[in-house]
Amino acid sequence: MRTVQNRLRTFVQALAAFVLIMVVSACSTPPAHFSLTLLHLNDTHSHLEAVPVTLEIDGVGSTTAELGGFARIKTVLDRMRASEPDLLLLHGGDALQGTLYFTLFNGGLEFDFLNLLGLDAMTFGNHEFDRGTAPIPGWIKRSRFPWLSANIDFSAEPAIAPLVKPYLIKTVAGEKVAIIGVTTETTPQTTHDVGRVRFNDAVASTRRQVAALTAQGINKIILLSHLGYQQDLQLASQVAGVDLIIGGHSHSLLGDTTRLAVVGLVPDGAYPTELAALDGRPVLVAQAWQWGHLLGRLNVQFDRAGVVSGYSAKQVIPVGERFSRDGTSVSPESSQYQAIVNVLAQSGTAQIVAEDPAVLAALAPYQRQLAQFHTAVVARAVEDLKRGVNSGPGPLVADAMLGALPNAQVALLNYGGVRKSLLSGMISEGDLLEVMPFADTLVLIDLNGSELQAALEGNIDFLIAKYGLKQPVMPYVAGIRFNVQLSAPRGSRVTALTVRDSRGNFQPVEPAALYRTVVNTFVAGGGDGFAAVKNAAGFRSDSGIIDSDAFREYLKKLGTVSNSDEQRITILQSAGGAGQP
Repeated sequence: MRTVQNRLRTFVQALAAFVLIMVVSACSTPPAHFSLTLLHLNDTHSHLEAVPVTLEIDGVGSTTAELGGFARIKTVLDRMRASEPDLLLLHGGDALQGTLYFTLFNGGLEFDFLNLLGLDAMTFGNHEFDRGTAPIPGWIKRSRFPWLSANIDFSAEPAIAPLVKPYLIKTVAGEKVAIIGVTTETTPQTTHDVGRVRFNDAVASTRRQVAALTAQGINKIILLSHLGYQQDLQLASQVAGVDLIIGGHSHSLLGDTTRLAVVGLVPDGAYPTELAALDGRPVLVAQAWQWGHLLGRLNVQFDRAGVVSGYSAKQVIPVGERFSRDGTSVSPESSQYQAIVNVLAQSGTAQIVAEDPAVLAALAPYQRQLAQFHTAVVARAVEDLKRGVNSGPGPLVADAMLGALPNAQVALLNYGGVRKSLLSGMISEGDLLEVMPFADTLVLIDLNGSELQAALEGNIDFLIAKYGLKQPVMPYVAGIRFNVQLSAPRGSRVTALTVRDSRGNFQPVEPAALYRTVVNTFVAGGGDGFAAVKNAAGFRSDSGIIDSDAFREYLKKLGTVSNSDEQRITILQSAGGAGQP
């Protein structure tokens, strides 16, 4: 009997302890008062179609896959909206500039297709000004969503001013959510023409709008930012009252390092990045890479005071179902194909997504116009332009980069940025785009002489490691000349580095002197061993000019082209003499 009583007493004590734990837990972690699901894009840059991207797949190696495209994004959105009809979809700016869709159709199409996605709001990116201010009113009116900016003063542009609001208030499940827009103050230095528009301080402008919204009793505030990831982090710690910052401008990939590594991607930070605001409240900072390659998704819980109490994150990289390796398609029936699919699933982010038929149908007429455009003749080659150290399209492209940005002294182009040789005869748009298929923009960067030398050393070391010494390949350059000693130790192969001065004479590069240099976005990001370019701390500005556009205009101006006769790079096979260029 006593044993039964002891067991009963033990049971009652355990039950009481369990109930107490549950009560304490419930008190310390109150249930969310409100849950908001937010999807976001940024820097889509006219990439209405998917883009081939080479991924380093674990266990498979370099594999080319199609990422993004509005048709795949629409499929993902429809799936999510089926279960969460109240979700918000935001765009962090730079919907324009980057493909022939912008070049040929002057920006209208991008907003038609953002309408198809069901966008709720967008802020201005700096490249929304690449055609000046004249087309902006038409673009806004064409959009079935508001354009927001709290720090751009349009008062001297009366055709635009009434069309732009500093913030938007949305009612979601009975709760008011405010969305404030801000854009980088550097826009006048990085785009075509801002007219009479003024850009005010983003931090001060955000504080002012938060105060106005808080006075209305709104305690859930999103900042839709085109400032850049690092600037967003700084702003988060300087302003009280903002709960989420949805960003753009820096094309930052955020996410889990381990998961993204299986497809060869390296994030710039966590998704989302958590910080404390000026008042100590949590702030979540997010960004969605670039070109529609990734759709960000956050489900955020708020308590009754409007403070973020929890969240879940689920990004999606929409991937096509076709893969290739070394220019050869991977058969869907092969073990290699299945290995790729398995690794994509392992990433937790990349997933194969079918294209929405309605979006494909809407895009088809414009694709046909682009196809016709590709057959247009640009120039004529009087001889074969075969890729070489000082021959082929590469030196011409480097010259075109300097021609597009005459303030630059030096042009650096990665060897892989030129994909094919050109044969003698007519050069068509199609030829041009096969030579330069990436639609990178041109970036101006100040490098001192030491950084310029280090950039060349790093890239040449990369090329030697990749291609070997038997038939060495080199970067393409303009405005500089130098020797390469192949037998020298890494880091000391470049000698006799000179730069062309304003009179056309070549002078030795001074280590501390600054040289304004034009590169493509791939080189600016440190690709192909150009780490010194990525790490340079001086002036940096994306011109918004597409590299292939610059090449096209240069070829048109020349009319007929041939191989460069300038010995820009001299390869020294040994300490004793020079080899063949």
